[in-house]
Amino acid sequence: MLASVTYGSVVATSNGRRSRMTLHYVYGATVGVFAFGVVAVGPAYAQRRDGGLLPQDQSGDVIAVGCLVRGSTVRGGKPDKYALARVRKGPIASVPEATCTADAGADALTLDNPDKAGVKDSALGHWVEVGGRLEKETSKDPDNLRELDVASFKLVPVVLPPRPTAPPSEPPAAAARPAPRPPAPAAAPGAVAPAPTPAPAPAPAPARKLLPKTASFSPAIGLAGLFFLAAGLVLRSFRLRKRG
Repeated sequence: MLASVTYGSVVATSNGRRSRMTLHYVYGATVGVFAFGVVAVGPAYAQRRDGGLLPQDQSGDVIAVGCLVRGSTVRGGKPDKYALARVRKGPIASVPEATCTADAGADALTLDNPDKAGVKDSALGHWVEVGGRLEKETSKDPDNLRELDVASFKLVPVVLPPRPTAPPSEPPAAAARPAPRPPAPAAAPGAVAPAPTPAPAPAPAPARKLLPKTASFSPAIGLAGLFFLAAGLVLRSFRLRKRG
């Protein structure tokens, strides 16, 4: 009886150790897979934020096109520097919009030495083309932006898309012509045609009322004659006095 109990305890102890070892192996494998996933995903995410211009382990001359913004606008940017957001490979002939914006998680590059190519604040919010040397990326932090040493800079021409034209309007329907009047019935042979009805005589125009004559030029003529007569008498009297 004692031997049976001892054997059962040994078996139970062995099974417990095996269970603990199995859990230890599963936990270790899970941690390893998770760590590998973090290592694999981190660089891939960082690679996506530089617009895919060059692999992270390479440095070289590139031409990048993007929206010029302040470094503080995008995640990982430096507030005292310019950033090139919404990055794509260049050159390109034109863009369909005059201004641009970028969200915090947009693809972006930090611009080094922008003064060498004449980058100014007046270009902020516009599409630009920047040429220079892109640095090799060694950081695993996805928010660490790659740096582009600026060698050339210019605004990208803006070509607005043509406005859609309105479809041609349908021609107006032809106005309905009035139906012709039916011809007057012909008079029966031997019938006397009725005399035409005379047109009504126009109404006589109202007679003008003659106003009475209330004034004439006779009083004025008489007054003028009296004035001249008095002037003649005065003149004659003056001459007679002068002679006497």
